[in-house]
Amino acid sequence: MRIGIDIDNTLTEVQEKLNKAAYTYAVSLGKNLDSYDKFMQDEKNDGTEYAKRFQFNYEELKYFLKDIQENITNNAIPRKNAKEVIDKLKNERHTIYIITARDSEFHDDPYIYSKNWLDKNKIYYDKLIVNAREKGEVCKRENIDLYIDDQLENCLNIVNTGIQTIMITDKKYDYDNITMLKNWDDIYNFISELEK
Repeated sequence: MRIGIDIDNTLTEVQEKLNKAAYTYAVSLGKNLDSYDKFMQDEKNDGTEYAKRFQFNYEELKYFLKDIQENITNNAIPRKNAKEVIDKLKNERHTIYIITARDSEFHDDPYIYSKNWLDKNKIYYDKLIVNAREKGEVCKRENIDLYIDDQLENCLNIVNTGIQTIMITDKKYDYDNITMLKNWDDIYNFISELEK
């Protein structure tokens, strides 16, 4: 099976730290904010939500994503059992594609930025794809059979191409065609059941 996997908040858990850092940065710029939502996500993978919520202009957004976000994500640790599950999937002869929206607009070299984190944390992959804001198109082009992501918008985009999709989340959503799972152990068990 060809399995596609996102990095940020799928292999890691950084959203709360990113939102707190965005809030702190916005306040340091003199932005008038009431509070921050620690669960806010950049659903379109393009910084739009950060710019809107934290009143960042383009240059402020670029600084936040390139410098602050990169520092947080470079130092993130993998989610519990993510590495171990991917190793098991590799040993079971699945092909692992890491597909991320990290892009050239906001990062000097998103491939190296992503590769360095994966290598540092010994996360196995057969292929790394960056600049993937439209993940459904990428998954279709790469013939992905199953995709794992944390963002509802991405999951909807992918499942609408006919690709089985798992959303890693603690939240409850009412979408019959997206499998909602809380952790990497649940993901492994689900994939094992598919293989029977």
